[in-house]
Amino acid sequence: MAVPRVFLVAVERSGETLGIDILERCARAGITAQWSGIVGPRLAAAGVKEVADGEVLAVMGLVEVLRHYGALRRLYSQVVRYLNQERPDAVVLVDHPAFNLRVAREAKRLGIRVLYIVGPQIWAWRQHRIHRIREVVDRMFLLFPFERPIYAEAGIPAQVLPHPLLAATAAAAEREAARQALRLPAEGPVLALLPGSRRSEIARLARPMAEAAVRLRQRHPDLCTVVALAREELADQWLECAGPAGAGIVQVAGRSTDVLAAANLVVVASGTATLETALMARPAVVVYAMQALTYRVARWLVRVPFVALPNLLLGRRIYPELLQEEVDPGQIAALLEELLQGEGDSQVKALRSLRALLEGDSEEAVAQGLRQILLGEPAGA
Repeated sequence: MAVPRVFLVAVERSGETLGIDILERCARAGITAQWSGIVGPRLAAAGVKEVADGEVLAVMGLVEVLRHYGALRRLYSQVVRYLNQERPDAVVLVDHPAFNLRVAREAKRLGIRVLYIVGPQIWAWRQHRIHRIREVVDRMFLLFPFERPIYAEAGIPAQVLPHPLLAATAAAAEREAARQALRLPAEGPVLALLPGSRRSEIARLARPMAEAAVRLRQRHPDLCTVVALAREELADQWLECAGPAGAGIVQVAGRSTDVLAAANLVVVASGTATLETALMARPAVVVYAMQALTYRVARWLVRVPFVALPNLLLGRRIYPELLQEEVDPGQIAALLEELLQGEGDSQVKALRSLRALLEGDSEEAVAQGLRQILLGEPAGA
């Protein structure tokens, strides 16, 4: 049998983590493939041939997407041209539904099998997209068990991946070892700041996060603050946006799990990092801010009670959430003080049941799904 050629789209850090998980699963299942696509640096280093620069996919929000519309169209045109010229056997698409569902449609038109990982949040908004997904996607790999019935009802084959953060957080160092590895003080509280992986997130969150840390340090002089940056190239932007308050904050790039392991409490941007924080059983405050028009549109369209993934999965507000104008240094610092005074222990107890919700399907079941899409094997083979 010829080695299948697979086109992969996985750009942001969380998407790359899922892409690497798929590559590792293929290796364990004995599936050999030639990988190419639009990927981040970790997947490129893992052997995926990069065929276009997908940094523009990191933009988020209505206004931000409109500003980059030309670049997104050019990227899509590159993908269409590549699919038509190379005709890979399968495409694997991670997240980014506005872009990737269009890629899926083109792939299906060309007779290319489509695996979609991390389904669009149809449980939160725009439920009608399920019909489009049924037309252009052959199989879904989901991260949350509550999503499977939605796809099953629509007749879309779907499996639940064991969340990759389960393994990453289970293998995390103990607090003492993590502090030693990061050269942090062995004693005293450590505050971790996770401002997100997008430049737009850092632009809006760096200053209030840093200023909240300064306020907390005024009450706890032995406090050490560390910011976990997704990539080294974000360091200059962090310093610029954090302002003078960022001067005494230790910067660590690409090691969020180590930073969380070292921490006693966390301020984290809403997103996948909230789940990593929760699986590490760290007390936290969740913050998020976006362009004002984008937020107004989102409030109108989205119908969910919480924004933080741990809160959504557990069905109650474990982590406090500060959004938009609420992202204020004083409010953040006050909530952090509550965590230090005992509220953090209550959070940790409430998070204990989270890990069991993310265990997903068996290794062999997921491998069978991969063989059906990447190798074209029939169901039940």
